[in-house]
Parts: sequence; structure tokens; C-alpha cells
Amino acid sequence: MQSQKKEVRLVDPILAEIEQEAETTKRLFGIVPEDKLSWRPHPKAMSLGQLALHIAQNPGAVAEFTDADSAQIPDFVQAAAASRAEILEALAESLRKTKEFLSSTSDERALSEWKLMDGDKVVLSMPRAAFWRSMLNHNYHHRGQLSTYLRQLDIPLPSIYGPSADTIPFG
Repeated sequence: MQSQKKEVRLVDPILAEIEQEAETTKRLFGIVPEDKLSWRPHPKAMSLGQLALHIAQNPGAVAEFTDADSAQIPDFVQAAAASRAEILEALAESLRKTKEFLSSTSDERALSEWKLMDGDKVVLSMPRAAFWRSMLNHNYHHRGQLSTYLRQLDIPLPSIYGPSADTIPFG
């Protein structure tokens, strides 16, 4: 009896990573203090509520952004969350959009060229999958910022990629 190998699509490991990383993001969002959503570590920095909402919305926004073959540079005006529930709801909706979009994307489309435009000028051109990877990294960067915000607010941090100084069992 021959076993049939499941065909792995290019999006499958990306979807698995998104699912795994979402759990870490949810742990951080779960400890965001609602009374500090307007706090910012520096006047030029996003507020805690803006940063958390940006992280929550980014995956779905990227999926929608790459649906067409090109997109114009967006306005980077970031709304602020009014509650932890809003952040968690935004993440759930964003993940739903992302999974739906990626699941329906063929390898051919994932590897096809995608362009970021400034009017008629091409600012960036790369395969969609490369842009997705770049934006996942962008989101992890912001999640690291979020953990730094929380540390500055003296909020004990959960494990992200291994124990934190607050979760070391024998520390």
C-alpha cells in the first residue's frame, strides 16, 4: 500500500507561522493595561493603544493590500484602541482575513510580482510571498516594541521565544 504525500503549498508554512505567532501576540495583548492605552514612551512614538491596534490589524491589512497586483503607498495614520477587547477583536478579524486570503492563494500568485506605487512611480517590486514575509517581520518588530512598552510600564512579561525574566522558574 502506497501512502499519498500531501502536496505542500507555498502558503502552508506561512499560515502555520501566523497561527503560532498569533498565540504569542494574544498573550501580550492579554496584559495590555486599558488605563495606559494613551501612554507613549516618547513624543514621537505611537501610543500603547495605537501600537497594539497596528499589530492587530497589520496581517489582515497586508492581505487586503496584496490582493491587487499593485497598491498605492497608504497614509500612515494609526488609530488608537479604546480597550483591550477592541485590540483582541481586531486581531481575530485580521487573522480571519489573512487565513482566508492566503488559503485561497495559489503558488503561482504568491510568487507573482507585486508593486508598491507612489502615483505612477514603482517604489517597491517583489513577489507577493516576499512582501508577506517582510510584513511578518515588520509585525514581529512592532511586537518587540510592545513588549518594551509593557516592560517600561512594569508589566510582567509572558514567554515570547522562551522564558522572560518574569517567567524563569528558578530565577
